[in-house]
Amino acid sequence: MDKPPTEEKTREEVEAERKAKRAAKQERKKAALEKQRPEGLEIQKKSKDPSTESPIAADLVKVPKPKPDVPKAAAPKKPSTQKIETTKKVIKSNKNKENIIVKKAEEVKPIAKKANLVNLVKKSAGPVTHKVKLFNHLYIDSISLVTENKLKINSGKVHPAFIKLGVQMQTSVVAGSNARCLAFLYALKQTISDFVTPEHKHFSRSFEEHLGPAIDHLMACRPFSVSMNNAHKNIMSHIKRLPHNISDCHAKEALETVINNYIYVQIHMAGMAICIAAQNKIGKGDVILTYGYSSLIERILTDAHSNNKQFSVIVVDSAPWYEGRQLLHRLVRNNIQCTYVLLSATSFIMTRATKVLLGAHALLANGYVMGRAGSSQIALVAKHFNVPVLVCCETYKFTERVQTDSIVFNELGNENDVMPREQWLNNRYLTPLGLRYDVTTSDLITAVVTEIAILPCTSVPVVLRVRTN
Repeated sequence: MDKPPTEEKTREEVEAERKAKRAAKQERKKAALEKQRPEGLEIQKKSKDPSTESPIAADLVKVPKPKPDVPKAAAPKKPSTQKIETTKKVIKSNKNKENIIVKKAEEVKPIAKKANLVNLVKKSAGPVTHKVKLFNHLYIDSISLVTENKLKINSGKVHPAFIKLGVQMQTSVVAGSNARCLAFLYALKQTISDFVTPEHKHFSRSFEEHLGPAIDHLMACRPFSVSMNNAHKNIMSHIKRLPHNISDCHAKEALETVINNYIYVQIHMAGMAICIAAQNKIGKGDVILTYGYSSLIERILTDAHSNNKQFSVIVVDSAPWYEGRQLLHRLVRNNIQCTYVLLSATSFIMTRATKVLLGAHALLANGYVMGRAGSSQIALVAKHFNVPVLVCCETYKFTERVQTDSIVFNELGNENDVMPREQWLNNRYLTPLGLRYDVTTSDLITAVVTEIAILPCTSVPVVLRVRTN
């Protein structure tokens, strides 16, 4: 009896499946290569190819069919209809795979084009700017500010005195809270004296409009200090209170007297009162430690030496601006015995100090002291060695702002002052950062010497309320 037919695959079917798998792999490789090529080359290749047949069908035609192992006497068997149908199904499935791969490649092409455009824009924009993410809100777009300043200067809306002051502040020729405030008030006096009210307009309103571009120009050159903000608010309040029917001559005289009184009372007389109060705290043989440069501290020490007080000074300084050298030269010129050290040697030199005198950029409403970067470290080391810390500050530097750290609000210096540009510009792993100010907590400060009295740090809100009344 004949054996029943088995469902095992013949050699032809197995080889057809293998060929189909190889063809699918080749199509995947071609699709991956087409992703990297531009569209123009693909169109040219398609136009040049004469054959539109699929590679699977071509391979099937070219490959000779293997002869089955059959005895010579027996006749060759014809392939069954089921085997032919299975091969057709395999070919159709491979064609569908080819169409899907081509569609996906066409979808990827516009995405690759966009990525290439973005890379080209990045390359054309030049080198990536170095920024610290934590202080990203403090960086200013210098290119746009320069163009805006040029437009304002060329339009003639900014007075030459403010243009000069902007250059001096940007190049640190005028530095320090008192110096910047005085320079701002003198530039304001020149602007008032040269101002002419337009016809059919009031002096106060037209002068406010005239002063706006000048203030914006100064803010673009360098942000205002707290002393400059307070002086600007005070002068503007007097300008708004001027009567409408006042003449230009009387208005200018009134504003000049207001500015002169502000300079004399809030800066000069306040500094004199602080000098008298601080000198009473300097005893014979004291070793006074100070940090950086402060015009008020210099005045206190020189006046105390002229009053025959015997003391010595330790000047602590730090990079990148080394402002303490200026204080050192002026004290040595007045024959005051000095020692000069860097900030890294503070813990070593603090054992010799008996008092610490610090200047301040501003006193905040929560009792914290904002000073040049490094002041908080001096106060912290002095607290550890039980050395009293006195902060000398005029009341016109008190502000209603509250700040608990040096991150939210600060000012960035020039990166080239920290290190040369050649060392960090081409190094993407190195970013220089020069913070100008830091915040010292109230528990590290013994007292604040003001023109009113020697007060604790927590009395700032009381002083602000009394001044407004």
